[in-house]
Amino acid sequence: MNLNSIPIIWVDAILLFTVCEWLFLSFRSTQTKNGLSFADISAGLLPGWLLMLALRFAAPPELGVDVFVCLSLAGLAHALDFYRRYKNCTLSRNKI
Repeated sequence: MNLNSIPIIWVDAILLFTVCEWLFLSFRSTQTKNGLSFADISAGLLPGWLLMLALRFAAPPELGVDVFVCLSLAGLAHALDFYRRYKNCTLSRNKI
């Protein structure tokens, strides 16, 4: 491993985090009846999870730091998108 690469296990950690995120958001949604539906949560997470899984299967034992930076930025964009969706969903439910 050199300074410009990271172990592939980081992608495994991101995949595991995404599964935990799906479980937490789905549980929270069903318990509170607030926020996105189970189908919306699943549809929002599944494409990115499958892309990361494809990367994991195709990747060598190490990934370039640039790949990790892109995954991190994608995660940030995903978090901001879900925050926006939850906020809009909560606002629209409060108007009813």
